[in-house]
Amino acid sequence: MKKIFAILVAACVAGTSAMHAETVSRKEANALAQKFFNTAYGEVTAPPQMVWNGRQLTTDRLFSPIYVYNSPKEGYVIISGENKAYPILGYSNKRKFDRDKLTDAEMKYLQKYAKEIELIRYDPRMPVSAIEAWQNINDYIVKVLNNPYNSVEYKSLNESQREELETIDRTGNQILLPSAIEFVYFNPDDYRDLTLDDLIIEEDEEEIPFSFYENFIKEIKREEREREMNFEEMISPSKPVINALGGGHFEIRFPETVKMMRVYALNGMQMIEKYYKNTDVMNLDMGNVGSGYYVGMALSDSGQVYGFKLYR
Repeated sequence: MKKIFAILVAACVAGTSAMHAETVSRKEANALAQKFFNTAYGEVTAPPQMVWNGRQLTTDRLFSPIYVYNSPKEGYVIISGENKAYPILGYSNKRKFDRDKLTDAEMKYLQKYAKEIELIRYDPRMPVSAIEAWQNINDYIVKVLNNPYNSVEYKSLNESQREELETIDRTGNQILLPSAIEFVYFNPDDYRDLTLDDLIIEEDEEEIPFSFYENFIKEIKREEREREMNFEEMISPSKPVINALGGGHFEIRFPETVKMMRVYALNGMQMIEKYYKNTDVMNLDMGNVGSGYYVGMALSDSGQVYGFKLYR
């Protein structure tokens, strides 16, 4: 009996993982936008119009991280393009979305959503809150409309971050949620420059030799350069080198070792998933898939995401 129960539990977990392995399709986003506007206005509204997919915000513009819809009734909604992220990322009942009129602060948040959605695709953790939101979408829409800041993500912001977000929302007649996902990733803005004031010296201790201060300053500068290099690499990834060997076989070389790769069809369906160890060269066999264009996403050992396009 215990063995049967274990098998059933494993099957349920596998089913849940598979269900959340693919991105949100345009058709699903259309339906969600329609449902959101119907709920927001308390009536069946005319079909919404998709005005932007945010593709320019991702690595090499490989996929759509968001879908932005305008309503005929002077409102807009931002739908997540990934079902491991929260379904709704922002909205307004008073203004339409115009990409050309976005402020720097608003664009910064959209870029943040795109980066989070790009990274969550490779995160092995189970996004419990996001899954619950997608499974109970009607309740989630009501919650976002009535009390959007009642979330763990908002409560985790410090006072200045809350003030910044609320100012953006208030001046823009909108609601932007603090995060597209429930996990926390590296954010260079959270780090400050170190100074000698960070070195705690007890008054009764002997004087530290001058050479120690020199070494300490050198170490601070080295760590600062390393943080800047990591940030620069994160926002401006190097390009993979693709060598087509024929017959659907590819050799792809990266500037660092990689551990995981996924290939998606243009409709967002995941076609291939492979794992690698201690190598900067991926050998990919696509002989079993149909002809056409495909999108590849690779994750390096350092956590860098690389994107590339393939034609089979």
